[in-house]
Amino acid sequence: MTSPIPVVIDTDIGADPDDALALILALASPEVDVRGVTIVSGDVGWRALIATRLLGMAGRSDIPVFLGRSQLRQMSGAEGKGVLDRPYDGHEASIQTTPAVDWLLAESRRNSFHLVAIGPLTNVAAAIEEDREFAGRLLGLTVMGGLLDERTMPIAWQRAIQERGASAWPDYNTTCDPAAALTVARSGIPITWVTLDVTMRAPLRAAMRELLPQEHPLGAALGRMIDTWHAAWFPSALPLPDDPSPVPADAVAILHDPLAVAALLPGEWMHLQPTRLAYGIEDGVFRLREHPDGSVGQLAAEVDGTGFEAFLLARIMRLIEQSSVSRSMDWRD
Repeated sequence: MTSPIPVVIDTDIGADPDDALALILALASPEVDVRGVTIVSGDVGWRALIATRLLGMAGRSDIPVFLGRSQLRQMSGAEGKGVLDRPYDGHEASIQTTPAVDWLLAESRRNSFHLVAIGPLTNVAAAIEEDREFAGRLLGLTVMGGLLDERTMPIAWQRAIQERGASAWPDYNTTCDPAAALTVARSGIPITWVTLDVTMRAPLRAAMRELLPQEHPLGAALGRMIDTWHAAWFPSALPLPDDPSPVPADAVAILHDPLAVAALLPGEWMHLQPTRLAYGIEDGVFRLREHPDGSVGQLAAEVDGTGFEAFLLARIMRLIEQSSVSRSMDWRD
């Protein structure tokens, strides 16, 4: 049996439940060993509280959480709803005093790890800029972000891009900090890109959300996060009836960030394709394109959304079952 891949997750965990689902998928996967969680973007202190509580609910309060860099970007107001606004008296992970970028650099010198970046790339770019050898010490880098072809998006989104340009660009993670995305892309790290072209084809549907056990703190918290996000965002984002979008009408979330974690896991539901990519900023938007003279990397090229959805839920359910047994044993002790 091969050893688990040491992993650090850099996240803007908050309103959209996909960051939380990605974190829990990593904890539920024996193929990876989560060494730490770094927080990026907006109110990083508030986001960190969400992460520490979810880690505790998952039985992993031993994993350290670090506060990273923040842009002056408005929060949605839904961050933490369903998690921090409910009573909870269980274990929680701890927020460390070491800044996230300092810890990333120090930890990379002690132990190599694979970095999974599922938020804006501000922390990662800062680490690269402060220590040019950081990139070479990583085992690898997986990024959830980028959009190859806007024609793969729902038609309403395509129209918005045509009318409003950069302000309507749907790739949130690179749009938040395009300069950081470009720094990371050109760092020389062989990057695995999991772009919106693929992730939009991996919805979480209402019937699968209902499988989350509400009697367990983690299942209940994840369910409430999904419900809050769906109520706040999906009514305006779901495609019109005449829009041939891959997003089905019964979707309650899109599994963007879990797919980035899944790029490290064996499975038939996603195909990674070796490729060469060129990068730039055009009209204020970070762009990546396949180019024969570009940098070597990998691209998530295909996804079986239904298969991945089932895989994700099965992993989460197994973690919840294991956590329930552990909680029961703690109570007997």
